[in-house]
Amino acid sequence: MPFGTPYPSPRFRPGERHPINRATTMNENPVALEVAEAEFDRFADEMDLDLDTSQMDAEDLAQFGKQKRRILRAIERGNLVISEKGEAVYTPCNARSKSSDPVTFHERTGASLMAMDGKKKNYDVAKTYAVMAEMCKVHPNVFAGLAGSDVKICEAIFALLMD
Repeated sequence: MPFGTPYPSPRFRPGERHPINRATTMNENPVALEVAEAEFDRFADEMDLDLDTSQMDAEDLAQFGKQKRRILRAIERGNLVISEKGEAVYTPCNARSKSSDPVTFHERTGASLMAMDGKKKNYDVAKTYAVMAEMCKVHPNVFAGLAGSDVKICEAIFALLMD
């Protein structure tokens, strides 16, 4: 960064659209952190998620914290909303993702887990995306076409719902 340049990049200044994340700007989030946390808690309650950290070991606690932070950031940015039914509805925002259609994460069912049955042994990612697709009522290619933060957020939501 040249001396005297007030911003890290001359192509991206506060208030302008982020070049990768189409939905937010550098210094503003449409949802306050307190609201995002309340929505996360409502999502956990509606989906009957066990988020008792006192029973987690250090590795599980670190992984949970990472997933929760990722989800809270998505809610703050407005890319993730919690529906009236308590379902997570994520709208991909990475410009490199092939889809920008909202994806609703419904509660897990037996059919969700059965979606893995048709996949070959050791095809773990294909199995994961098959279950995610069944839960969201979309084709697995939707998740295969997501890039960067989009796929990470979807995987974080999925991990919480599968625990």
